[in-house]
Amino acid sequence: MAEVSGKPATSAPSDYGERARDLSPVYRSAITALSWGFRLGATLLTIGLVVAAIKGEALERRAKAFPDILPAVLDGKANGIVDLAILCLMATPVATVLTVALGFFRIGDRRYGVLSLFVLGVLAISISLSLFR
Repeated sequence: MAEVSGKPATSAPSDYGERARDLSPVYRSAITALSWGFRLGATLLTIGLVVAAIKGEALERRAKAFPDILPAVLDGKANGIVDLAILCLMATPVATVLTVALGFFRIGDRRYGVLSLFVLGVLAISISLSLFR
């Protein structure tokens, strides 16, 4: 029944299995980048909130400008730590897309590697517009 047209049947499920096996390192690296980025951001946010509660500092409604964040963190201000957590959470998708792009290039899938770099460019532009307002 598979050879009705005179052509041998292709095995799509095995192609899918091979393709999924090829992408497993990309999946693992993306999951790792997202997991650790979220963990780091959540930890920094928790530390910032605890510092604010201990010192009795009020948190601001807007994040500081990018150049002012590191001095605020070094001064031990809760707002600076919370702003750093926000930056970390913003950088997590960027790191993940970069990891995915490199993974695609490693397995030889240039098309998706280039598309990932395009997404990275869009992310970089949007983040830079929000940071340097």
